[in-house]
Amino acid sequence: MKKTLTVNLGGTVYHIDEDAYILLDNYLNNLRYHFRKDEGAEEIVRDIESRIAELFDEALRGGLQVITIKEVEKVIARMGKPEELNGEDEGNPSASNSKTFDSESTETRRRLFRNPDDRILGGVVSGIAAYFGWDVTWTRIVFILAGFFIHGLILAYLLAWIIIPLAHTATEKLQMRGEPINVENIGRTVTDGFEKVNEYVHSEQPRSALHKFGNGLVAVVGFLLKLCLVLLLICCAPFLLVGLIVLFALLMAATGVIVSLPAFFYNILPWVDWGGVCTMPGMIVGLTVCGLLIVGIPVAGLIQAVMQSFGSWKPMGTSTKVVLVLLWMIALAIGIVLFFQIPFLTEPLLSAPFWGEFL
Repeated sequence: MKKTLTVNLGGTVYHIDEDAYILLDNYLNNLRYHFRKDEGAEEIVRDIESRIAELFDEALRGGLQVITIKEVEKVIARMGKPEELNGEDEGNPSASNSKTFDSESTETRRRLFRNPDDRILGGVVSGIAAYFGWDVTWTRIVFILAGFFIHGLILAYLLAWIIIPLAHTATEKLQMRGEPINVENIGRTVTDGFEKVNEYVHSEQPRSALHKFGNGLVAVVGFLLKLCLVLLLICCAPFLLVGLIVLFALLMAATGVIVSLPAFFYNILPWVDWGGVCTMPGMIVGLTVCGLLIVGIPVAGLIQAVMQSFGSWKPMGTSTKVVLVLLWMIALAIGIVLFFQIPFLTEPLLSAPFWGEFL
């Protein structure tokens, strides 16, 4: 009979034998001591804990209910020991064989992420370059040139920006490049993230004129795209506001929940045939729901992005993003069809005085 403890590792609770807990605790303490002088030491240990939690999950999916000392020893063998990083075991053949086994047994399946360490806009192109092992500068140049000939490539980029997750942790960055996930690589990835900018700025290595031109071209195009997105958002803001007012007015008129508001909207939106609205409540409600989804999903995504940047909310899952994008596209298609099926909305709208100013 063994004493079993409950531990929280990487945000997940596990049941673990006492002797396994002692071994794991000593291992993590040794890691903290080894990386104590490195920048981002806590982040390194936190990423290692998350990777250990993933390995424990694999063991639990295999039918194991309690983490034993045998499983902890397997995890340590796969991740590597801190003393191995300093070359202390160079004269030990068994340690050398263990390292060889680790490097062969921990081949990582590549996963597609957006690259946060080398991005102009959303890190989509640099993430694709890291996934396939391509040079990021040439990949960006090819993408920019293809944008002039392939219609819809910008829209595809925006959709990829929404759907493809950002590589937040060192484990995800290693998966993006297909590198083995062990203690050495996790520590290197985190410390490189802190030193990358400083090393690049102060690097004395010569850069070719072509490389400088490519980076300059990418930087200029990235700035122009950011400027276009900001201007587009500013231009669309009044239309979104008017759309919200119209949708809210239609909802109130169709359902009859609030009696006093239709008169208010009748005065500010005289081009709408409010008498005809009541004759087709079903289509109006459907159009309103579609409109709320068309406007609400981007607004919700914007709020999510803002709150996530402040660290208040967790990143949205990939499946959730895909569902929301598909729902938005379906709502847009149905909304357009319903809108042009209601003549008392389209005809007054196209003949409204203010419409000619925009046309």
